[in-house]
Amino acid sequence: MIIRNLRLLALIFLLVFGIFKVEAQRFNGFINSDFSGVIGVRSQPASVANSPYKFDFSLVNGNFYLTNDIAVIAKNDEGGSGFIRQEGFQDRFAIANASLGGLSALLSLSRNRGIGIQYNFRTLANGTDITPNFIYQLNRFNAPQFLNQSYFNESMKLSSMAWQEVAFTYGGILKDDGYNRWKMGLTIKAANPTAHLWLDLADADYSIDGNGLLNLDRFDFSAGYSSNLNDYEQFDGNEQMRVPPKGTGLIFGGADIGVLYERVAYRPDPKTSAQTSLNKDITYEFRVSASITDIGKFNFEHGSAAFMASGLDPSANSLNFESMLNSINSFREFRDSLNTFLQLTDVQGEYSVSLPTALRLNYDYNFGNNLFLNVATVADLSWALPADYRVSYANSVTIAPRYETGLYGLYLPFFYNFEGDTEVGLAARYGPLTLGTHTLGTLFASEKESLGFFFSINLNQLKANARKPYCFGSSKTGSALVRTKRTPLYKRKKFIFF
Repeated sequence: MIIRNLRLLALIFLLVFGIFKVEAQRFNGFINSDFSGVIGVRSQPASVANSPYKFDFSLVNGNFYLTNDIAVIAKNDEGGSGFIRQEGFQDRFAIANASLGGLSALLSLSRNRGIGIQYNFRTLANGTDITPNFIYQLNRFNAPQFLNQSYFNESMKLSSMAWQEVAFTYGGILKDDGYNRWKMGLTIKAANPTAHLWLDLADADYSIDGNGLLNLDRFDFSAGYSSNLNDYEQFDGNEQMRVPPKGTGLIFGGADIGVLYERVAYRPDPKTSAQTSLNKDITYEFRVSASITDIGKFNFEHGSAAFMASGLDPSANSLNFESMLNSINSFREFRDSLNTFLQLTDVQGEYSVSLPTALRLNYDYNFGNNLFLNVATVADLSWALPADYRVSYANSVTIAPRYETGLYGLYLPFFYNFEGDTEVGLAARYGPLTLGTHTLGTLFASEKESLGFFFSINLNQLKANARKPYCFGSSKTGSALVRTKRTPLYKRKKFIFF
């Protein structure tokens, strides 16, 4: 069967990947600092224990990151900016995440325990197994370089999910002998899943003739969305889209668990050296931690317009999709248009989507004089959960030197994900405000493949500046005793690992 144009497929790509704002990197370089407060609990629940803060309130925080090797933003021939697709011979990828949170709090309790409460709206989108030819040719099959060519086993998988979550974290110290300190933390979440969209193209075989017409030999294609979107006019109803959409209801939203080891730092006795007061907030020489975050999955019902192609329609003739595209305003109309050349069947019933489960390993070294070096790795574990669809973070490594005190900080993260994306970021914190970007090079590049930024506004108080170092209960402990308790009474040599 011959088709003139497949711009319709671009529509579903945008529906799946672009209907929401397009988490990969999360507060890169800043989130692994003790001074990140309640935000840092997202990657390591154990950090809520023995925090340098008596309390930390996040009024509002946000994070946005997008990277891909499908297209770049660059100037076009007319002098404006637009998306320009890149030619290549390897599989393509697209990763995007965004979050908006606030009204969150970290509260220190007695005996160096802590709790955290957070609200967050999250979206995550993944494009995987994207072969290079079809996505590059889409909507321009009549270009001279594509004529009289054949292509086989083209594929593309897209999955995008959005949800609201409320998280409760509790953590404490398992052991502290003045030399070694072990912490553990656990986060339990309640969630309201608000949307999931998916697309799967597998084993597409086609050829392009000398007139730019597409001859499909095989086209295994399916796409759909969660049933809570049925009533919106962009899908299969008449209502205007809400932001965020009405969710499926409050359910168990997953869990995080983390363990953290710290080698307690030597500081001079505060009774004999005023220097101690300048280094009273961070009490470790180095620390090593591991956590598993977002353990769980969500269940959805398939939307009423979800479909699967069971084969090509043998009665279809050459089709021109140019006029057809102008009248498409919804997922249902998109499906009806595909039904003119594909044999479509409904996709019904319940399906599951994994959360972006990840193993996070972290090493942080305190050089003294407010200088630190952090190495963080993220390994995708979503594959370990039995689920029909997945969203995930990219496997990555971040190396982030930083200079920081309780009042201000400067962060310079170097990020690499194993899809091939390398980034240099920059962030600064002063008082309650933190601003940063994951993609410093993008600001100066003529062709932009990625974009990222984050911010937070927090109100907090350091324990050493408080008359009482925890939030509830009576205490006769003043700030001087806080500093004394945070200073081991022995001396030793300093090594990075021993």
